[in-house]
Amino acid sequence: MDRDKLVILDFGGTQSRAVARKVRGEQFYCEILPCDTPISEIRSCSPKGILLTGGAQDASRKEAVECAREVYELGVPILAMGYAARRMAVQLGGRLMGAAMEKRTAPFEPGEDVLFDEISESERYFGRLDVVELPEGFEPIAQSNGLISGFAHKEKRIYALQFEVEQNDPDGLRILDNFARQICECDPWWSMEAYVDQQLAQIRERVQDGSALLAISGGVDSSVCAALLHKAIGRRLHCVFVDTGFMRKGEPALIQQIFSDVMSMDLMVVNARGRFMNLLKGVTEPDEKRYLIGREIRKVLREEAQKLGRVDYLVRGTTYSDVMEEAGLGIPQDGGGGLGILEPVRPLFKDEVRQVGEILGLPRQIVWRQPFPGAGLAVRCLGEVSEPRLNMLREADAILRQEIEEAGLEKRIWQYFAVLPEQKTLCYRDGAKTCEHTMVIRAVSSSDGLNANAVRMPYDLLERVVWRITNEVPGVGRVVYDITGCPSAAIEWW
Repeated sequence: MDRDKLVILDFGGTQSRAVARKVRGEQFYCEILPCDTPISEIRSCSPKGILLTGGAQDASRKEAVECAREVYELGVPILAMGYAARRMAVQLGGRLMGAAMEKRTAPFEPGEDVLFDEISESERYFGRLDVVELPEGFEPIAQSNGLISGFAHKEKRIYALQFEVEQNDPDGLRILDNFARQICECDPWWSMEAYVDQQLAQIRERVQDGSALLAISGGVDSSVCAALLHKAIGRRLHCVFVDTGFMRKGEPALIQQIFSDVMSMDLMVVNARGRFMNLLKGVTEPDEKRYLIGREIRKVLREEAQKLGRVDYLVRGTTYSDVMEEAGLGIPQDGGGGLGILEPVRPLFKDEVRQVGEILGLPRQIVWRQPFPGAGLAVRCLGEVSEPRLNMLREADAILRQEIEEAGLEKRIWQYFAVLPEQKTLCYRDGAKTCEHTMVIRAVSSSDGLNANAVRMPYDLLERVVWRITNEVPGVGRVVYDITGCPSAAIEWW
């Protein structure tokens, strides 16, 4: 993108993503890069400003994570927060003399500075507040309990705060807005409407009179890609639904109905269930399953492309969260067979993808579909995949979804699903001991999929789900509810 942007250098943790979403919410476009990104790559982004955030180490240690010193010499405004602020002080010749306070709130007294326009004295949460000896040219711009909590080199427009601003709404948003708008003089152009217009123009310019192939999974990401490409190049987009046999109950028929009848798009359906089951024989590791399934889907797409004749591009529904989590590990960066790659929602977080779907007029049942792994139930069926185990998982998952929807909770829960572990458990059937499968159910609340809490579902709802699964799904004798939060544990089990 050639319009104004900010770059966030990530020192670890989830803070950078939270900051990025808040910056974008203020309509400033930003991208996240690792803090050790080469200076040449940062320079090539032509950022209007740089934010440094994340990290949980002691910034005074020799081996502490840091960015290249040249970052501070780029001549663009910099705002360092939390750990990154303390590490910057050390890099530029200052000293840290130990933590004076950790994991508590303290008064925040901002000085007269444009960074703090419309910010008054208040309480702030500090993960850590160090006693700091400032580098040459820096001066205090904020204090807390008599300690320097903010400092700056005003001539170079380098600012530092010993707290993460995304934790301190609403003033945190104001600080980010002041930095972007007043200090960086960044144009607040970012909106989903603007993104759609820009993306349509870029797709048309790149594809020209060519054609593209897109694998439809039924999820929001691939569906939004389909809507964008269809609007940009019309019938030169070929959509293929590869039925791997790893979808949820009733989904293959639903996907065909929505794309054909509701969205009026041609959809080629490839029944490859036997092919994918054979592929996973003896495979137990989730990452290997993902790799093999992804590779095989690409093979199927290449075969379909050959049947179509001319196909120039392969479309992928990669999102920005996928990029951050390296979800494409092991997947080549080209489409194979000479195909180019189009990733129309790559810069977007999941909530932004949903906004694009609404702008494009997609049905709500598509826009608000739950996140679902690209490898489907194969990675929620832990251990080796088999038809009987898949059927157990599919039925249990359908029961959970039906009960949550009938309770009217489907719009209040970010994601809910069943997982089938390998271990069996002692149960009783008709008064006799037996050994049957354990089924795990999971439901989490989240706004972005980066952090999540287990949902406190009504106990009578849990009881109905457990009773139905243990009585209606043959082979399942015990149900457990996973209440672990994220990032303590990932939302998914693999």
